[in-house]
Amino acid sequence: MSQSHLPVLNDIPSSIAELLDEEECWEFNILELEAATHKRPLSYLGLKIFSAFGVCEFLNCTEATLRSWLQVIEANYHASNSYHNSTHAADVLHATAYFLRKDRVKGSLDQLDEVAALLAATVHDVDHPGRTNSFLCNAGSDLAILYNDTAVLESHHAALAFQLTVRDSKCNIFKNMERTQFRTLRQAIIDMVLATEMTRHFEHVNKFVNSINKPMSSEGSDCEGQASIRNSPENRLLIKRMLIKCADVANPCRPLELCIEWAGRISEEYFAQTDEEKRQGLPVVMPVFDQNTCSIPKSQISFIDYFITDMFDAWDAFASLPGLMEHLAENYKYWKNLDEMKCKSLRPPPPPCPS
Repeated sequence: MSQSHLPVLNDIPSSIAELLDEEECWEFNILELEAATHKRPLSYLGLKIFSAFGVCEFLNCTEATLRSWLQVIEANYHASNSYHNSTHAADVLHATAYFLRKDRVKGSLDQLDEVAALLAATVHDVDHPGRTNSFLCNAGSDLAILYNDTAVLESHHAALAFQLTVRDSKCNIFKNMERTQFRTLRQAIIDMVLATEMTRHFEHVNKFVNSINKPMSSEGSDCEGQASIRNSPENRLLIKRMLIKCADVANPCRPLELCIEWAGRISEEYFAQTDEEKRQGLPVVMPVFDQNTCSIPKSQISFIDYFITDMFDAWDAFASLPGLMEHLAENYKYWKNLDEMKCKSLRPPPPPCPS
């Protein structure tokens, strides 16, 4: 891309710009970007990806407005969360962009869908308190009461994202949009953020398999038949939901070192919740995530078996992601190997020193 198309990136430190050059690659190291940007990876990665997808042109907003928006959204992620911070949002945005560039995904969605997916990924966990929906409901938190114990966090992420956006003209990326197009975009963003709620995981995956994978495989090599299956509005909705769901939990499909780091971060956040539940006499929602007894390899194996394998098999059958599936198999083997060694930690113990 010519520099003239990327004026927004012209005042970015060269060390950060060099890291961002690898952004189209699945093996992109988001943790290096986190360090280089002093924990502001979302703003920098967002500028790069939104520029590549022509988001400003689509929204009819300036790059200055987009930059302000990214900074406001990123500032409302909690850097104090070990997992649900702006690096996770940047990671999900990266995976979302990677999926949107896959031929079959590209051929199924229009630009509004793409922009909705990128915006939804950016905001999907904004102001996450580092506690689960179950915890918030059990604790009788303000948010749980506001949202009637239903999709509490996801409703909050979506609602707050729009509140933060329209509150100040300086960061209102939607201010120049035509009303009907804004309504459509808004609905698509809300739908995708709400789809990240795990209580409806199997429903979303099964709908995708039954409405998209199965009909497309029975169509055989009839491209037009396949395209007509993909491109109905209802099925585009299912594709967008599946896309953000997979992006949100893609950690086990990342290179091993990244996979291990993310596993450590989510475990730390869950340990902190269990500790707080015990201190406050609340029900312990995830008893396996007890600092004193937890096997991290076992928890990862269970997560992959229960949620990840079937969903990524279905997404891979649609989008064709051989690299991800190789990482997933390698990472699964890594956790299995640790578990067979009865190792409960993230890494194997160092070999004993020769005496």
